[in-house]
Order: sequence, then C-alpha cells, then structure tokens
Amino acid sequence: MNFSIIFKSLGTLVMLLAVSMMICMLLGWLIPSERAGMAVSYEGWWFSVLVTLFCGAVFYGVGRFRLRGVKDKKIYRREAIAVVGLGWILCSFFASLPHYFCILEVSWWEAIFEACSGLTTTGASIFVSVEALSETTLLWRSVSQWLGGMGILGAFLLIFSGESRGKTLLSFESSIHGSDLSNSDLRTAMRNLWRIYIGLTVVCIVGLWCMDMSLFQAINHGLTAVSTAGFGTEDDSITGFSDGVKLWLSLLMLLGGVSFPLYMRLLKKRDVMVLRRHEETRWYVFITVMAIVVILVTHSVSDCAGCVVDVIFNVISMVTTTGFVVGDYDSWPVLCKQVILLLMIVGGCSGSTSGGLKVSRVLLWIRSMKNEIIRGFRPNVVLKLQMNGRTVDDQVIRSVYVVTSVAVFFFLAGTMVICLLEPGLDIISCASSVLSAICNIGPAFGELGPTRNFSILSAPSLGVLSMLMILGRLEFIALLVLLSRRLWRRY
Repeated sequence: MNFSIIFKSLGTLVMLLAVSMMICMLLGWLIPSERAGMAVSYEGWWFSVLVTLFCGAVFYGVGRFRLRGVKDKKIYRREAIAVVGLGWILCSFFASLPHYFCILEVSWWEAIFEACSGLTTTGASIFVSVEALSETTLLWRSVSQWLGGMGILGAFLLIFSGESRGKTLLSFESSIHGSDLSNSDLRTAMRNLWRIYIGLTVVCIVGLWCMDMSLFQAINHGLTAVSTAGFGTEDDSITGFSDGVKLWLSLLMLLGGVSFPLYMRLLKKRDVMVLRRHEETRWYVFITVMAIVVILVTHSVSDCAGCVVDVIFNVISMVTTTGFVVGDYDSWPVLCKQVILLLMIVGGCSGSTSGGLKVSRVLLWIRSMKNEIIRGFRPNVVLKLQMNGRTVDDQVIRSVYVVTSVAVFFFLAGTMVICLLEPGLDIISCASSVLSAICNIGPAFGELGPTRNFSILSAPSLGVLSMLMILGRLEFIALLVLLSRRLWRRY
C-alpha cells in the first residue's frame, strides 16, 4: 500500500471541498433573496473553511513529502479503493462543519447526518423547517448534493486524471465503469461528463427561473433536481409550486436518472436510435410509465382524487430516488405505496446520478434466476445472459449477486439496530428509514414519511443511518474492504 499517494489524494479532495465552501459562501452573499431566514454566521463559515483548508493542506503536504524520491507515483487498485472509502468519510466529516458551527441548535451527529445526506444525494433532513435556514446554509446543502451527484471524486479525476487506474477510481465511487467510457481518454471523458452535467443543470435553472421560482429557488432546485438529490428551500417541498414547475422538474429528474455515458455516445454518434438500442433505458422508461398508470388507475378506483401532474411528479421523483414530494404519498392506497416502495428499491439507470439497486442490476438478477430455474430441469443446457445485445461476463453476474446480497443483509441488520435504538417507532418507520438510507432516497414511510423529518431520531440512530448512506452510495464494496487487513499491507 502506497500511503503517500493516499495522503496526497485525500488532501486534494479536502481542499477542493474547502474551495466549494468558499464559493457557496460567496454565492449566498451575492444572490438576491426575498427570504426571511436566520442570519448568516460568517464567523462559523470562515472557521469551517479554514479548518477544512488547513487539514487538506496538511494531508497534501504529508503526501508530497513522503513521495519525494519515490519513482512509482501511480494509483493502483488498492490505493484507488482506499481513496474512495476514506475520501467519502473525510468529506462527510468536513462538510458537516458549516452545519455544526453556524447553527446553534444542531448537534454534532445531526450535522454529520445532514452532510452525509447531502453528499450521498439522499435528501433526508434533520431540520424541522428549512425555510428558517439562511441562504448560505441552503446553498451549501444544494451544492453538496450537486457535488455528490456526479461524485466528489469526479472533480478530482477531472483535474488529476493523469495517474494510472483512474477508471478504477471512478468505478469504485459510482456506477459508471471504465468500460462505459469506451476507449476515451479519462480526462476527456470526465470533461464531457461534467459538460453534460453542468449543461443539464443550467437548463434546469433557467427553465425554473422563467416560471414562478425566484433566482435563488431556481438555483437550489436546479442543483438538486439534476443530481436527483432532493434538498429544497420550502417546507412543503414542491407542493406549493405550479404544475409547469412540477413537469419541468419531472423531465430533468427523468434525464438525471439516465446513464450519463449514454449521453456521451448519443452526442458522439448523433443518432437517436442509440437510446432505443439501450435496453436499460427502455426498461427504465417502461417501469416509470407503468407505475404512473397503475397509481392513476388505483386512485380512480378508490375515489381518491389525485392530480395527474402530482402523480407523475412523485413517481419520477421516487424512481430516480430524488426525494422531492408533492403532497403525502403515505396517505395513498396500499397498492400505490407498494409501487412507490418498489420504485425506491429499483432506482434509475447504471451510470446515472440515481440511487437504488439500478435497473440493469435488477434485470440481470431476474434473468439469472430464470436461467437457474431452466437449468433445474435441463442441467446441460448452455444459457448466456445478454444486455444491450452483448453477452454479460460471469464476473458481472457475481457482482450483481454480491451487491444484492449485501444490500439485503444491511437492510435487515440496519432495521434490527434502528428498532432497538428507537423503541418508540413502529417497524414500518424503522425499516423504511434504513431503506431510504441504503438506496439514497430521502423520505420514508410512517413517522419518517414525506411530510416529516428525521429530527426525532437519537444520535446513535443518526450515526447508523449516516454510515448506511455512504455504504449505499458507494455500493457497499468500496467501504467494506477498508475493514480488510490485506488491503493495508505494504507492497
């Protein structure tokens, strides 16, 4: 293990986070707002920025000092996975400083929870009223989610992608794999991904600003819609906005749930048929449309007057694991809530900003089970799994089973732990809070439903859910391997 390159990489990440804090503080001061939130604690902000910048510089300096005279400065697989796991833990810690030092009512674990919820694009919050927060705090929540959408290591790779194993670093942090970027140079590929990401964000912000949102509201919701994250500026989420805003956000959330490498191929080939040939995207759209139809029909049958636009918005928000809500889906008929639950688990496409298990992984899991059933009565038959017309490697199938099994294990274990820590909560609230954390959704059911918040939870519960958020965001493996002694052995 090359600890020098790990220190240098972590230092760079933390310093980039400090720069993001300063930009956020500047924007909060410059952007006009008609809100009457709490006063900004610039002392707390400057202290948070300086502490983050100083610690980042120390990490970077130690790494550079230890690298003097070292010929091999490449990031290999072990260093890459260590940087990913430790980087997300460190960045979550430093991202919590503005919440802790600038808001007196916030405890340490509440600040950690809010920061993890932001960077992992979960969207769960401990704030009883976000309308009472200052503009700078709201912006930091939105900016942290926007950074986490593409991955906090995405900016790192954009600037420092010259080292070897950059694609390995990317694949451990997100569901974007090196093979998704074809033969592109990593820096070029990351530049194109960020251009698409920034372009969608700008389009979303401009569209919202042209409707009934102020510039401040448009920026916050634009940052969190494209990153499929869910933090907003209003206590009732999107309920109070017009149908035009809801439909525009629905479109951008839907686009955020599509694989970003697919956008790259679409722009390169300039052929719309690329979308039709991409099997995961077709199923993603099909699942979304079918969920909307089922919920609308169920509403009609049960004489539950639900607005079509509101149903469309909530379905897209849940399948992309954004977490914006209109009204209270927890008051819907049982079948509708079951559909919402399934959408939370499935999530969006691989390589998107969405959470959940991912559509491609669910498809491969179902097809693999089908093949195993056939082999039960035809043991000698040769069956191959295909996706997008290509045969899927056995290693990919194994990873599907591993991630799915680990997700189920942590869901069950997490539910048991939360039930023990929160005896006053019912089983639905406890289980859905764990599912919300693992799948990076935000709102849950019961006492932690879409019209509630997570402030009722104790500090140990917030700590457990914070770790589950990072586990789910990194798809478990990149964080769990940090516990292996073999990872830390020297070369």
